[in-house]
Amino acid sequence: MSEELIAAAPSGGGAPRNRSAGMFHPEGSESTRQLREQARRRREAEAKLQLHLTQTRTKPAGAPDPAL
Repeated sequence: MSEELIAAAPSGGGAPRNRSAGMFHPEGSESTRQLREQARRRREAEAKLQLHLTQTRTKPAGAPDPAL
């Protein structure tokens, strides 16, 4: 290989990034909002499930289910 090719090869983390300061990407912020909303719904569903499981474990075996 020639010395020019070796010198021009980019090193692992030294490659320039295509991020510009001050640029606004509306689809990026929208997708971030959607991901946060989805994560919030999952956390709420998980908490509700854990509460239901805890209630089921502590309920006496012969007691009727009030939801039915």
